Amino acid sequence: MKYIKIFKRWINSISLWIILKNGYLKEDRFLLIYIIQHGTPCCSIDRKTSYPVNCLTRQLIRRLVSLLLLIKNFKRIKNDKGPSPVIFLILLSFLLPLLNGCLFSPFSKGSVEGYIHEETVIDTRPLEGALVSIAGSSNTAITGTDGYFKIDEIYIGARNLTITKKEYITKKLVVVIKENETTLIDDGNPIVVCAINDKFLFDGGIIYYDSGEYTNALTSFQQLINDFPESQYTDDAQYYIGYINEKKLGYYIQALLKYQELINNYPDSPYADDAQLGIGNCYYVTYDYPHAIEAYQKLIDDYPESSLLALAQYSVGQSYRKLANYTQAIIEFTKVIENYPESDYAAPAQYYIGYAYYQAQDYNQAILEFQKVIDYYPDSTWPGESDRLIAPCAQYYIGWCYGQKLEQWNDAITAFQLIIDNYPNGTWSSGNKIPPDAQYQIGWCYEQLELWSDAIIAYQKVIDNYPNSTWGGGSSIPADAQARIDWINNSYPPS
Repeated sequence: MKYIKIFKRWINSISLWIILKNGYLKEDRFLLIYIIQHGTPCCSIDRKTSYPVNCLTRQLIRRLVSLLLLIKNFKRIKNDKGPSPVIFLILLSFLLPLLNGCLFSPFSKGSVEGYIHEETVIDTRPLEGALVSIAGSSNTAITGTDGYFKIDEIYIGARNLTITKKEYITKKLVVVIKENETTLIDDGNPIVVCAINDKFLFDGGIIYYDSGEYTNALTSFQQLINDFPESQYTDDAQYYIGYINEKKLGYYIQALLKYQELINNYPDSPYADDAQLGIGNCYYVTYDYPHAIEAYQKLIDDYPESSLLALAQYSVGQSYRKLANYTQAIIEFTKVIENYPESDYAAPAQYYIGYAYYQAQDYNQAILEFQKVIDYYPDSTWPGESDRLIAPCAQYYIGWCYGQKLEQWNDAITAFQLIIDNYPNGTWSSGNKIPPDAQYQIGWCYEQLELWSDAIIAYQKVIDNYPNSTWGGGSSIPADAQARIDWINNSYPPS
């Protein structure tokens, strides 16, 4: 009986060790006898906690219960010379399959993979950067741009999988890991997690904005402001409301008011200077240039570290030009060049210095200023238009000033020819090509010099080289060139 008691204690120790090793019981306060009697779930004595028991563990428990019952029955066998050999045979018959199967199988491993999406106001979309962890493995995974993850080397059995990401609600689910298999969660259907509500509304507004549903975007942003006034996204939402009204819907007064609300309610917002610029833009587009100048100047004065200073200063110059105050406009454009020489607005400011002189009818000075664009900013492009050079526009106005304004026709021909030679792809802001226009002007200059054959040759080049070219209004340049040829042939027929 002594050996039987020792063996029974040893079997109980093995069973408890197997269960603890596999992570199904986390504290020695869990009662093994409760598992043996009730299976799953297992309950702690002093708090309710459930842990799944896999099929291998249940098989182990059944074998142990049968074994312990047999041992109990054989207690009645008395043999002064020692335990009966039958007992050891029975114990061995139960122990060998126990050691062969249940004892070692729990240490087998498998993998898990799946996709994680976030819920949006429209549908779901892949969630990048979520941390995925699982009980039974120290390995973790971070979801990629497609929301996919995979974790290897996980002990088999039912495991708790956890998905976490900042500003998202943590999600947990149970996944069964099988030996040497990769478990694809829900057959590849994505696991959907939700953002914390204010972020959900903000992201929803952005999605609506990107899809062009501006009314819905405004609704989402305004709801965020109303429901979560302390959210980190409120100033962003306020700015988007102003921006949508200004740039997308053309509601300039409403946009101006929303921009002012941002400045008043969130003075430390990184969008405050953008809002101040937006106020100036709203005044400018509604032809209220004096107030536009005040708004732009306020940005310069109140936000000296802003990245928008060059644009604000440039806009001050444009506002004065619109007021026909060309002298002040030139002063303001010069400030752009002097104070922000490396900005994208230095070259356009130089162009508009020339244009201000042109509008002031100082054509000789205009030619000098336009020439500075070509000399100092030969490769500069218009802001926001990386493939459209400023220089060919300046070169055209040099030719126009020489020809149409100063009647220096030969100089005009030279200037227009430089456009054709140096800027064959030059365009106006409308998208119309500059070279066909320049070629037509060359013909016109020859007409003014009464060089009729040269004029016809120049006009014919328009027809041959630019057959589909149009003026800004949409009419055909080659058609006008042909009309000039016909007029010359009728008025001054070759002798």
